[in-house]
Amino acid sequence: MVAIDGKALRGAYERGRKATPLHLVNVWAAEKRLVIGQRLAPGRNEVAGVLEVLTLLRLDGCIVTADALHCRPDTAQAILATGADYALAIKENRPKLLASAKALIARGEQADIVTIRSGPAHDRTEIRHAIVVPAEALDFPGIAEVGQVETCRRNAGRDEPPVKRWFLLSRPLTAKRLIEVARAHWTIENQLHWVLDVTFEEDAARSRKDYAPQNLALIRKLALNILRTHPDKGSIKGKIKRAGWNDAFLLSMLGHMR
Repeated sequence: MVAIDGKALRGAYERGRKATPLHLVNVWAAEKRLVIGQRLAPGRNEVAGVLEVLTLLRLDGCIVTADALHCRPDTAQAILATGADYALAIKENRPKLLASAKALIARGEQADIVTIRSGPAHDRTEIRHAIVVPAEALDFPGIAEVGQVETCRRNAGRDEPPVKRWFLLSRPLTAKRLIEVARAHWTIENQLHWVLDVTFEEDAARSRKDYAPQNLALIRKLALNILRTHPDKGSIKGKIKRAGWNDAFLLSMLGHMR
């Protein structure tokens, strides 16, 4: 599964243009927890950046996920051209398509339905309901199914309002697999973007001249890939410290570069 999302380099701005930092598109192999692509979003246009990075990839057999910004015919077609299938979130930015998807789900013909409970963990319990139905005559490239995932959380003894999300799918999935795909997409936020900001302090980096921001962002991702593939069981921060203290450990880590 491959997740695509944009990330601003918040420190990479010219003087007087703090509100318009550099914007990158990242491509994340969610199940392997590795970065496999990066592209500058031209003019901070994330959609254009995604279309450009997809032309550089071959993703046969993968499922590509993206948020509702990229629920567009051109993005769907670009994903299919890589040999992959898509699972695109859809929201009110595509009102007619969303209404059609909701109508199909409400009818529930040939539906696959599942309910999964997780927890309690950290005083939180989650229940996820998912339903997928065939997409009949929806005008969208390659579409095969539409799906809905409803999440109900009980946190610290209080019920939170349920959250519903809808998806367009170009590959038939079971309802259980849709839940897995929907959850895996968010690892790009908490296992990539969060780590880059907190451990590598990417947002604090003030490099902004020429190609320096993109090059340094790429080096950080290469370093993260090396740290993740190394068999040592320590944390990312712990591995960084150990590599600075122990030359033998540093060399063993460099041996994992591919």
